[in-house]
Amino acid sequence: MPGAFEIVMDERKALVDKIIGMMKQGYFFNKEEWDRASLRPQNPLSKVQYKGGNRLRLMAMVVEHGYKDPRWATARQYSEKGYFIKKGEHGVLCEKWIFEKQKKVKDQNGNVTFETVQLDRPQVSFFRVFNAEQVQDFPGFGRNECPEPEIDTVVDRIIDTSECPIHEIAQDRSFYSPSLDEIYLPLRSQFKDQTSFAKTLLHELAHMTGAASRLNRKFGGPFGSEGYAKEELRAEIGALFTETDLGIPLSGEHYEDHSDYLRSWISVIQNDYNEFFRACADAEKISDRLVSNYAKKYELPFAELTEVPVREHAEEKQEPVRTEEQIR
Repeated sequence: MPGAFEIVMDERKALVDKIIGMMKQGYFFNKEEWDRASLRPQNPLSKVQYKGGNRLRLMAMVVEHGYKDPRWATARQYSEKGYFIKKGEHGVLCEKWIFEKQKKVKDQNGNVTFETVQLDRPQVSFFRVFNAEQVQDFPGFGRNECPEPEIDTVVDRIIDTSECPIHEIAQDRSFYSPSLDEIYLPLRSQFKDQTSFAKTLLHELAHMTGAASRLNRKFGGPFGSEGYAKEELRAEIGALFTETDLGIPLSGEHYEDHSDYLRSWISVIQNDYNEFFRACADAEKISDRLVSNYAKKYELPFAELTEVPVREHAEEKQEPVRTEEQIR
């Protein structure tokens, strides 16, 4: 019987295969018909927002199954509130890595205390979550919790909270210059619409976060190289996370053709599917920084999900679906 590590690795490969399938069709989470609110997976019971690879995994499930609800929780969490998974529904595996533990130590007086120590090898566990639409009689998601933002206002505020100068000039390309620590964009009138301008802006701001004075990522190589593709993948996922957190529609298009980028990303993650999860982890740091800069100065254009109340009369005969939540 496979252990937790083998199960998690198999699920990682399956997710990357799904993402590669999207890329081969010419898109990466930018379809107009996808509901942006559902792409902010959160747990209304634990107040947790899913991060990194788990976030991308749940976003992919939203796309695959057409869910409109952003709420995910374990069967146990639902059952504690008196709700149960519908028959025939399957959960989505999320992974958890443990890098440290509490160790008992004695001080010079013989008193026992605890200190945090790093594990020589991280331990992996997993659990399964279900979308609220998979739960019997679960309260519906209030659409008014995620009002549509004024895109012009959001774009101006994003620019205002940038950590480097942004220049809009008449040119046919967009880029971040690490040596100058400046962003250069075409004129807004050159974009299809304001949403497309926002999408390109956030992509370049994601690159900006990699400067040594910020998140200190290694910028790599010329266009087409592996190092270049890795940084582009991080910037694109980081921009995607930021778009959903700031409420920007996903239907925008980059100013430049991304077919070449998609092909380069495929080659990187196809050779090493764990690279996709490393990119997701870095992308979460990118998004956290950009959203934090925005939040410090402006109120975010969305409300947090509220906790679901306990039902007075839970169904007595239906058993909750069992989930794996412990280290194996």
